Amino acid sequence: MSNIQLSKNQKLQLEELSESASELLKHRARLILAYAEGKPTMQAAIEAGISRGRARYWKRQFLANGMGIFNLDSEEDELSGETHQLISSTGPVLISVAKPDQTVDDKTPTHEEVAFPLPQENVGVNADDSLAEAGRKVWLYHFAIMLSHEQGTLLGENIEELHDMRVATRRMRSAFDIFGPAFNPKIMKRYQKGLRNIGGVLGQVRDMDVIVDKGLIYQNKLEEQDRQGIDPLLTAWKETIDAERIKLIKHLQSEAYKRFKQDFNKFLQPPMGIIDLSSSGNETISRIRDIVPILVYSRYAAVKAYETIIPSASITQLHALRIEFKKFRYALEYFKEILNETTSKTINEIKQYQDHLGELHDADVACQLVRVFLKKWEENQTRSPIRERINPEAIVTYLAYLHAERYKLMITFPELWVNFNRTEFRQNLAKTISML
Repeated sequence: MSNIQLSKNQKLQLEELSESASELLKHRARLILAYAEGKPTMQAAIEAGISRGRARYWKRQFLANGMGIFNLDSEEDELSGETHQLISSTGPVLISVAKPDQTVDDKTPTHEEVAFPLPQENVGVNADDSLAEAGRKVWLYHFAIMLSHEQGTLLGENIEELHDMRVATRRMRSAFDIFGPAFNPKIMKRYQKGLRNIGGVLGQVRDMDVIVDKGLIYQNKLEEQDRQGIDPLLTAWKETIDAERIKLIKHLQSEAYKRFKQDFNKFLQPPMGIIDLSSSGNETISRIRDIVPILVYSRYAAVKAYETIIPSASITQLHALRIEFKKFRYALEYFKEILNETTSKTINEIKQYQDHLGELHDADVACQLVRVFLKKWEENQTRSPIRERINPEAIVTYLAYLHAERYKLMITFPELWVNFNRTEFRQNLAKTISML
């Protein structure tokens, strides 16, 4: 956060400059006002319309020289500072270029920078895009969403910020399977690793939070006198979340994560990062209108491949099926803008199957965690005097409840599978790609 504090007079001057000064001074004034409001550098830079590097530079200058940074000797001095371009709502732009002979410190960029993207209403995929260009748009769209939830995730006041950030990373990771062939495999491997690291630390916190939340729901349904019995379990799980959050914060504040964001952002800017397929011996670069039907039906086929094992499927196999449902759904979401209007209906139906299997997976993981807790509980209890040992009945009862939930979700899934297999679903799927 900023350590800039303004006097009433300074604030009034800056507000006036932000409205009536030259463009260059408007940017600086808006930057200092944003910092004074406590906004982080990324957000302050976006509001000012300059790069993060220049934002940090002018913050240091203001702390050293105060309002003196707004004194320009001549119009020539004003033009020699740095080139600014406002960030529009249509996407990322190049926003600062320092002159080669400009004197800057080692933290001030001396090369062209790329602004981080802002969330957009649509992905912007067109039917005539190449596979590489469509992939770039998809990644850029979800990358912007991921970044928009970063500060909220760090604050930890609203767990949905973390959830949304994790979902964005999942969609980007899944997109590698579809769009990866259009790019250099070595480059893809590097960015996949970066996203996998982010998703890992986010997932550890989110998964435990979901399990704790369900535990609290169960606890609140109990009679008041029985609720305390489950407290030791929930307390232990919350301590796990706290420990995982420390790892998460450490990662999001690490230099490795910052480098990943900068590198991935540059990779996603047109035309940077795009690898011409012809350079690797493939002379054909198809439009996605010609590729999407294959991609969608290959995802559908991956789900259908589980049909023969549904009657005897293990929980592990059902979890793998859930992942295939998710990939199938994401494939449709990536291309939703160029598909038939029935696509949303198909996506929502797939989500129902995915969610059912997700609930099953959560119940199974919770069963495992409770068993681990009870084992440690028993070990700890044997070290205590007999009279001080605590009855684990409430936690054992909760384990039985989780087993029952897992069983119910498991035996009811074959009914959902029958629904998925119906002719209407196949017809709706065919309609989704009929526009191509």
